[in-house]
Amino acid sequence: MTTPSVSFGPTRGGRRAERRRVQRQKQRRIAILAGGGAVLLLVVATVFVVTRGGDKAATSGAPERTQKTLLLEVQSGADVVSAALLAHDSAKGGADGAAVLLPPTVIVSVPGGGSTTLRSSVVAGRAQQAREAVADLLGVTVDAGWVLDTTTLAALVDRVGGVQVDVDVDVVNGSTVVVGKGSQRLPGASAVTVATYLAPGEQEQARLARLQGVLDALITALPDEKALTGLLGSLGSASNASLPLPQLASFLHGLAQDSKAQRLQYDSLPVVPIDPGNGTTSSRIDAAPLASLVGRLLAPSVPASRQATGNRVYVLNGVGTPGLGSAVRAKLLPAGLIFVGSRNAPSFGRPKTVVLVREATPELQALGSRVARALGVPEDSVQTSDELGSLADVIVVVGQDFKP
Repeated sequence: MTTPSVSFGPTRGGRRAERRRVQRQKQRRIAILAGGGAVLLLVVATVFVVTRGGDKAATSGAPERTQKTLLLEVQSGADVVSAALLAHDSAKGGADGAAVLLPPTVIVSVPGGGSTTLRSSVVAGRAQQAREAVADLLGVTVDAGWVLDTTTLAALVDRVGGVQVDVDVDVVNGSTVVVGKGSQRLPGASAVTVATYLAPGEQEQARLARLQGVLDALITALPDEKALTGLLGSLGSASNASLPLPQLASFLHGLAQDSKAQRLQYDSLPVVPIDPGNGTTSSRIDAAPLASLVGRLLAPSVPASRQATGNRVYVLNGVGTPGLGSAVRAKLLPAGLIFVGSRNAPSFGRPKTVVLVREATPELQALGSRVARALGVPEDSVQTSDELGSLADVIVVVGQDFKP
């Protein structure tokens, strides 16, 4: 068989505390900008992925995971203009909180939706797939998501009394200075403008540094848990969280405590710019620095199956049903298998699913059978092909016998 090639407030109290906070922002910005210059070219075959359940055998007896993660995405219209993966450990004496700033230009593989930029990943009904895409990109569990538009983010900033931010450049609109350079308290609309601003000729890392300044000031200014629950509830329908508001408030309150204790660490996703040739700017992850970042900030959220090798599965949709890749992913991950992406097969109407492995060795046959069982298709679906390439250990061409 010929296999098609497989080519996301008030001040902290006192001038001294304020100076410390501003200085911390500057130091973090320096760290982000320095990290941005170290990106290397991504090797496409290197993939970091996530499982929600993990291989039960692999996780048996493992300590309970106390670090939780939340994907924050800010939209303007249909586009994501700011994004960050936030992490907080609720255990006593737990690890520091973390915020990984994500450039909207980074390319992600949306399960069932193919490759796109994070900017375009959240459209009607696809917020979950965007979280899955970021989870697969970083190789960590993403527990929940929070999507809000720029107007709602501005309202949140206003309701905590504005935010104190060190603005590094004059923010301009044409020849008009919208927000001047310097340390100042910003109202909501100005804070959002700064967080999303990129001056002509600047690299994306500069915008992420400004996002960090606004996000850190906002997190630090959040009220106590009870008041925060009410505040979040007042934001309206343009604030959409995948978890109940009391849980969202508890998570954000934990991050605020991390920040006030100077235990909230920021970093930006390491990427390298690319030119896709369609007049847009995109970027790909830089695998080696990403592994280091995940090890420092998100290690508790790396699933056990991520440590395994030889279990990468790529999915081709041979039916044509929209979103089928996401349904297949949901069955692969609990079995400890790694989903590395999906796309449409060259043609549709395939009646039966085919599970392709490289050779008819006992080990690879066992792997193919494991994939077939996870998908609920017959084990005689396993076939061999010498055209798998290096992206995956198994390719699944999904047929009409697959039941989501």
